[in-house]
Amino acid sequence: MKTLTDTSFNEVVTSPKPVIIKFEAKWCQPCKAMTPIMLEIEKELADQVTFFSANVEHCSLIAQRFKVTQIPALLAIDNGVVTAQKTGAAKKSEVLAWIDLALPSLRQS
Repeated sequence: MKTLTDTSFNEVVTSPKPVIIKFEAKWCQPCKAMTPIMLEIEKELADQVTFFSANVEHCSLIAQRFKVTQIPALLAIDNGVVTAQKTGAAKKSEVLAWIDLALPSLRQS
């Protein structure tokens, strides 16, 4: 996962592929539990989706922009538009189902 900062957000906007941003913090245990799950999913979907990790302590502007008030949080962006947001820890199967719903362009490819 690429690390996202307030100053590197342009990478999200200009991404040719849909984007998933995982908002997290180092002290958050559910966030830590989600990391290996997200890394597995990233490997599976690497050719279709770009994955970013955003530490809310270093990306406060981005977190505020998308009204992230609970972590872990996942944000799906397709063609520059936020299509879905999910909060809380989840199993791999739940995250994959959410991505399928959040990024309809993946079903068309």
